[in-house]
Amino acid sequence: MWKRYITVSQLEEAIEIKAAEGMSARIVAGATDLMLELEKGGHKEVSTLVDISRVNGLNSIHIDDDGWIHLGPMVTHNSVIASSILRKFAAPLVQACWSVGSPQIRNRGTVAGNLITASPANDTISPLMALGAKLCLRSATGERVVDLADFYTGVRKTVMRPDEMVVDIFFPAMRPDQRGMFIKFALRRAQAISLVNVAVVVSLEGGIVQKAVITLGAVAPVIIHAVKAEQFLVGKA
Repeated sequence: MWKRYITVSQLEEAIEIKAAEGMSARIVAGATDLMLELEKGGHKEVSTLVDISRVNGLNSIHIDDDGWIHLGPMVTHNSVIASSILRKFAAPLVQACWSVGSPQIRNRGTVAGNLITASPANDTISPLMALGAKLCLRSATGERVVDLADFYTGVRKTVMRPDEMVVDIFFPAMRPDQRGMFIKFALRRAQAISLVNVAVVVSLEGGIVQKAVITLGAVAPVIIHAVKAEQFLVGKA
């Protein structure tokens, strides 16, 4: 278990600790996954937990002038469900967040944490990948932007460096000519891990599919595209 629990009030404090301690320091937001893993004896290298829940502004959801939606690292699943912006412009993500865990988990757990845990069965990854999401990773040396599609290298493996943290999740708002949906298949209706989940985003013109994006979770080490199905749908009513 950890030796130190530090609550920071500024994002720069968390980044400085990550720069100094690397893998031995973990960022805590909702911690719904991390705490369970620590209690089970996982992450032996972790000695410091850095709580960012009191940093102002990290739970914001907004759309910028270019039509990109931004989620802060403290945005919870229930915040997504309650957001009028996301219900209007990112329905697959809202549907995915509604399927996560229990009300308690949705109130506490964050979208960023769901992405970082990097399980291919995690429900928010498929819709965000279908929506073309990107992550902004910050460290003491600067920021870099990574496509969510390039973020994962395997089960619970990402390209994020030990000194980095996610500070922004952003993706283009769905256009009026687009439709999207998320569906989860599991062994029960609630508090279940996906056996398979799928997110679909189609672009239409005159009722004809111009482009289709279909992402599948829990069927491979990382989220994959159903390429043949995407191609098949183009040109269909």
